[in-house]
Amino acid sequence: MKRRTFIVAGGSAMLATAGCLATSNTSDDASADETPATDTPTPADPAEGDAAGASFDDIPCPSFSDSADRTVCSHTVMAGATPVYPTVSEQVFTPTTGDDSVETMAITLHNDSGVRFGLNPHAWTLERWTGDGWEHVAPEEYVEPWQSLAPGETFTWELSVESHPTPQEQRRLSVVEDLESGTYAFGSTGILQGAWADGSASTEEETNVECIGIFRVSRS
Repeated sequence: MKRRTFIVAGGSAMLATAGCLATSNTSDDASADETPATDTPTPADPAEGDAAGASFDDIPCPSFSDSADRTVCSHTVMAGATPVYPTVSEQVFTPTTGDDSVETMAITLHNDSGVRFGLNPHAWTLERWTGDGWEHVAPEEYVEPWQSLAPGETFTWELSVESHPTPQEQRRLSVVEDLESGTYAFGSTGILQGAWADGSASTEEETNVECIGIFRVSRS
C-alpha cells in the first residue's frame, strides 16, 4: 500500500545520525566471479505488491555483495519461505510531485528465524536495471551503526522521491532519491546468527544474508 505524508507549511523534521562514514563499494556493473547461493525461485505472493502486478520474470535475482552467503529476492522467493526475506509494499511505485503530499513505498526485511539478525540499516544499496546489467544509483557513503533484529522483528526502509518530515523510529529509515522511471533493486546485507537451512540457533555457524527488493518506478 502506498503511504502518503502530508506536508505542513513552515514545519520540517530532520533525522541526524552520528557515526563513522564508510564508502559504498558497489560496482557500476553487478557481476562477480563468485555468486552467492540463491533460493529456488517460486512464484511471488501477489498480495505482496501492487494489485495490478508487475512481471520481473526476465530479471534474475541479482547480488551486489561480495560477502553474501545467501541472496534472497522479493520477486523470486515467496514471503515466509526462508528464515530472512524482503518484501516490497508495491511492485510498481507511482510517486507524484508538486502537490501537498509525498508518496512513499516500503522495502521491509523480515527476520522469521529463531535467532537474531544483525545489520547496518544505513548500508543499503540502490541499483537501476539498464537492460544490460545493474547500474549503481546510491549511496556513495554511509554511517556505520549496527542494529540487531530479534526473532519476529522487521526493519523497513521508506523510499520517496522528495524530502518530507520524517519522525525518528527505531526500526524504520527514510530514504530519499529522485528516481527516474525504471526497474530498481534495493539491497541490504546482514548476519544471521545461526544456520540458514532452518534459521535455528548455532554456536558454530553464522550466515551472511543479502536481501533485495525489486520494484518499478513509474513517473509521468
